[in-house]
Amino acid sequence: MSTFQTFVVILATISLFLYSLKSFSNEIKSISSEKFENLISRLTQHSFSGFVLGVILASIIQSSTAVSSITVSLVDAGVIGFANSLSVLLGANLGSTSTVWLVTLNMEFIAPFFILLGTVISMIPTKVQLIGKSIFYFGLILFSLDLINTAIGPLKDDPVIISVLKLTENHFIGVLGGIIVTLIVQSSSVTTGLAILLTQQGVLPVESAISIIVGANVGTTSTAVIVSMQLNKWAKLAAIANFLFNLTGVILIFPFINLLSRFTQSLTDDIGFQVAYAHLFFNVIISVISLPFLKKIAIALQNRMERYAIWKNA
Repeated sequence: MSTFQTFVVILATISLFLYSLKSFSNEIKSISSEKFENLISRLTQHSFSGFVLGVILASIIQSSTAVSSITVSLVDAGVIGFANSLSVLLGANLGSTSTVWLVTLNMEFIAPFFILLGTVISMIPTKVQLIGKSIFYFGLILFSLDLINTAIGPLKDDPVIISVLKLTENHFIGVLGGIIVTLIVQSSSVTTGLAILLTQQGVLPVESAISIIVGANVGTTSTAVIVSMQLNKWAKLAAIANFLFNLTGVILIFPFINLLSRFTQSLTDDIGFQVAYAHLFFNVIISVISLPFLKKIAIALQNRMERYAIWKNA
């Protein structure tokens, strides 16, 4: 297979993965109802329960991008207050690590069972169809991960690709690359999944994969920011707060990427798990630092944003 054909196959499998993620997310969201929104409103009255809700939603939907966009929309609708939304957004970042573990644990072998089960259930002429479609797309996520893993295999023998990826050993370039790729595909799950698969194939060093994933955490906030542009001032501020959370996390962790890598290497010899642990620890650290101060952060952001036109003209 030529290099061009290899790239076409890789792009096709990544597209399938992205389509699976978005379809799975859409099916889960379609199950929600007014009662679900009322439940969210009650749970977000306290920072910790809102945080846990964000973790659970992102783990189920498999997309912190989707959860942050939904949260911003609910702020605009008045279902969630601005200050209460911050805990959900923070929790969604931690919940997004679930996709990394799906990739790391190599669960692709059960994909056909989910696809088959989902297909059968979706043929039942009741509301259960929605659950069946969700199961089907979850299986498709796992199946597409296996296809990507197979497709990128030839890259480890391509000197041009190796030389390009070697640039990410500069952590600034790695972080920037993670941001750009996530901005393009509008999904941090795609970026983080691809980084881990490349690491498992021996194409990408662990430190480079960590820097790319850290960058993806910033890039994933772009969707909520774009969505909020058509919404009210509170929704805009929630989206901006989400961006600032992730940007602050990158700034704090950037000097310690090598240290974090060495620490995870001391925990396991599996390079996939090393990256997964690093991603988890990164988000846990940011959550622990931020969660106790969310109310103060909300007040500070509100006071600060009152000075800007984006707030006054909304």
